[in-house]
Amino acid sequence: MNHRSRIVAVLGKDAEDDVQVAGEADMVELRLDLLSLSDPLETLKAVRRATVKPIIATARLQAEGGMFQGSERERIDLLVKAAYYADYVDVELLADLRDYAISKIIKPVIISYHDFQGMPEQSQLMAIYEEMKKTKAAIAKIAVTPKSLQDNLRILQLLLDADMPLCMIAMGRVGRHLRAVAPLYGSVLTYGFVTESTAPGQMSLAELCLARKLLS
Repeated sequence: MNHRSRIVAVLGKDAEDDVQVAGEADMVELRLDLLSLSDPLETLKAVRRATVKPIIATARLQAEGGMFQGSERERIDLLVKAAYYADYVDVELLADLRDYAISKIIKPVIISYHDFQGMPEQSQLMAIYEEMKKTKAAIAKIAVTPKSLQDNLRILQLLLDADMPLCMIAMGRVGRHLRAVAPLYGSVLTYGFVTESTAPGQMSLAELCLARKLLS
């Protein structure tokens, strides 16, 4: 992936239907932990057959908003298998088996961190970013919940200072506009839902595509 910003369509529980109407997106994300099928890999395979767009696969950690019901080893094993059909795999920075997962996944890794409650202090935010760099993942993704406009400025400043591909996401109301604006400051990904929001303040795919047209 080059470093230009990409709009990622987040597929919902009806992923096979959602992918059919995600034509304006640059990429798609499949949340394996949200699927109701006993074998989510079958849905991933179907999505792979339905699109030539790059696919991000993830099974989100429960502590970071996920719904996966199995053990941590089962979750990581699912991600390792998903790499055979996806183009990128998202692994959490705080996952217990993070290093094992990165060593086994055969595709580029997006290393991610999510804080649904607030905004880390500046020193903690920089420590998170530096730890991500050490993993040698292809992309770092940091999603936080700003409480003030000053917090938004810190998000944008980190994007300007970053020396690896970085996706910054502002969750919640205060930073919602950054989902459209952050790409102008270097965020390599921005996520929009097709039919159902998966994070606070998330814009729809249609809204993000319109914003890109208006701001380009």
